[in-house]
Amino acid sequence: MGIILYIGNNKEIADNIDNFKSCNHRLTVLNLQYNYRHYIEEYMPDYILLSDKIEGFKEISDYVSIKSDSKLIITGNNRYDECTVPGAARIECPETWERFQKIIETIDIVDPKDKEEERQYRFLKQEVMSFYSIQGGTGKTSIAFNAAYMFRKKEMGKVLLVDLNFCEGPSDMQIALGVAGKKSLGEYADDAFGGATDLGKYIISIGGVDLLYPPASLFKGEGFSIEMLADLIYSARNEYDLIVADLPFRYDNISLEMINISTTSVIVLSPDARMLPRIKAFNKFLPGKQKKLAVLNKVGSPAGFIADELDDMTGITLMGRIPFIDEADREYINCNKRPTGIIDLKPAIEGLLNKVF
Repeated sequence: MGIILYIGNNKEIADNIDNFKSCNHRLTVLNLQYNYRHYIEEYMPDYILLSDKIEGFKEISDYVSIKSDSKLIITGNNRYDECTVPGAARIECPETWERFQKIIETIDIVDPKDKEEERQYRFLKQEVMSFYSIQGGTGKTSIAFNAAYMFRKKEMGKVLLVDLNFCEGPSDMQIALGVAGKKSLGEYADDAFGGATDLGKYIISIGGVDLLYPPASLFKGEGFSIEMLADLIYSARNEYDLIVADLPFRYDNISLEMINISTTSVIVLSPDARMLPRIKAFNKFLPGKQKKLAVLNKVGSPAGFIADELDDMTGITLMGRIPFIDEADREYINCNKRPTGIIDLKPAIEGLLNKVF
């Protein structure tokens, strides 16, 4: 099967992606154009349909010209002269999904693929997990660090932990790890404006986990944009096998974009069944085909949530319950020969990783 990638902001096309039929090609629709490099490099599409209404039209067409062997088809007539791709085709902009279906059928006729053909895909190193919550005090930060730490300790690959809990002063993770006062995403944002974005300058290593943490003040974090986040994750995916993001208990643009570009989202919950309606309400922000998992933390008896109830109401799979640990029984992760303030959740996290990978 071949692959067609559509880069545009036509909501009707995006909403009807499941209705499109193709004998020979699989269709991917990308509305957030600053993620185009991920999709082109991962899927190596045979055809790229690029809307001339996209803000980054010139940048994307230049990238296709230099970095891709895809056949470029521009939808629309207004910016064709800006395109530098040799042999790029031009068609009328499809205003309806039915018109777009006709374009796909034409490509099928022009370029029939062998349905049994074994296609070789090139994937970047990547598993991008975002940990979030819909209430405070769930232990989300501890679970996110445990996942990153266990992945690295089991030698499953190289891991980057991105702390996106922007606040005034050090974040909870910084306090627990004792790493306040180092370079942060605030400095990354400052340098990015000048064109210098060497990721290694802003990373510290804790227990084998590379860590990027938030600016020391909310004012300092204002310069960190969703475009910078997309570029940061794009760069990191070339170097790391796992990227873990610890998101704040709020729904700002940075958090929502991080969830959107993740391969897996993990919601950390307390065992309170009354939270189900809130989870269901938040579910609309999650990408449709993303892997969605849930962890119950600090579970006593009874557990409260029923796995089937959670899945039926939200489509999120409950993959584990972490029991409440009395203070006297808590053990803490040791990094760099010193204890941290993060509880060791090893047995539960091993089960989590086994289900993700």
